[in-house]
Amino acid sequence: MEFVQISEHIYKLTYETVVGMPVKISTWYVVDDGDVYLIDTGMEDYAHTQLNAAKSLGIPNSILLTHGHLDHINGAKYLKDHLNIPIYAHEIEIPFIDGEKPYPNKVETETTGVEHQVESLSDNIIKALPLDVYLTSGHTPGHVIYHHKSDNVLLTGDLFFSNAESLHPPIRKFTVDMNENINSGRIIDEIKPSIISSSHGKDVKYHNDLYSIYKFIYE
Repeated sequence: MEFVQISEHIYKLTYETVVGMPVKISTWYVVDDGDVYLIDTGMEDYAHTQLNAAKSLGIPNSILLTHGHLDHINGAKYLKDHLNIPIYAHEIEIPFIDGEKPYPNKVETETTGVEHQVESLSDNIIKALPLDVYLTSGHTPGHVIYHHKSDNVLLTGDLFFSNAESLHPPIRKFTVDMNENINSGRIIDEIKPSIISSSHGKDVKYHNDLYSIYKFIYE
């Protein structure tokens, strides 16, 4: 397990677990004037560690989800119960989180533990955040990423998997529309972040050829 500061306002917790296969999962903590915004919640087995990490940095304000897959939302119930803070996701994602319908590439609905407890990332909510929010459909219909402007760090959930030098697509089995996901990745050329931090992998320094190489290989 590793808990590190990746920029002035952003911290990252990374641990390895088994979700069908061994995988490293990262969640983030954005500090803003004493408030702490939790980005994704990982697995419930590590929710207590995430709670302590958030409290060590300030006052937990809210949980912001990139999407509703198990390895991003499984700890949400524990954290909400113990912190009594709201959970937000894109409005397109909420019916899948609520178990009202399955993801388009699945037969069964999700069991998230926070059904009908997740609120929409409305314009008013987004305006109050220290982050910009971008819809990046493809991995799931309502997948979003979060950009911290002053640190110029982009928190990308499962838009990409990554190593220290390159980007790779998420696992196809869990991705609704891979072509749409790859096209959504072009947002990095619009934002031009200093750092791209994904849920699964190492942080990558942005450069002008990063997306074009990724698109060329995987499209």
